[in-house]
Amino acid sequence: MDLDRDIERWVKKLGLNVVVPPNAPEPFHISTAPPTGMPVVDVVRPKDAEFYVIAMGIAVHPDHRSALASMKEQDRRRFLLELKRAIASMGVDFAFLPPDAEIPDAVQVSRPVLAEGLDAQRFVDEYYRVRNAGLLVIISFAETFRRAAGQTSLYA
Repeated sequence: MDLDRDIERWVKKLGLNVVVPPNAPEPFHISTAPPTGMPVVDVVRPKDAEFYVIAMGIAVHPDHRSALASMKEQDRRRFLLELKRAIASMGVDFAFLPPDAEIPDAVQVSRPVLAEGLDAQRFVDEYYRVRNAGLLVIISFAETFRRAAGQTSLYA
């Protein structure tokens, strides 16, 4: 598909590295990342689909999972609800995995984009919408649970 090649070209023009995941079952699947290697954003066209899915998966660091587990239930629920609201406000789909877990192992953000009429600007806008939502997740966990120098507790 010509649009597959265009998307790969657009991503490379942004200075991003492109890798085709080995054994990817989809007819088009690329993993993209800046030269630093992170964050990774995938662009996938499912079989027989007339759309692409731009997606980013974020693993919740074990230290952050432990910190969530040690929070009061009310505080944990408030943190996760605020994060969900912030992600939703960015206009992306998201899932906390596993579903309905009190403490997520991962967060996936995604956005389907119709192939019809897709141009470089719209693709880049949607790509960065997903990337920025993923970075919001990363930053929210990192800033909420980071330790200051000499700090023994994540909350004091």
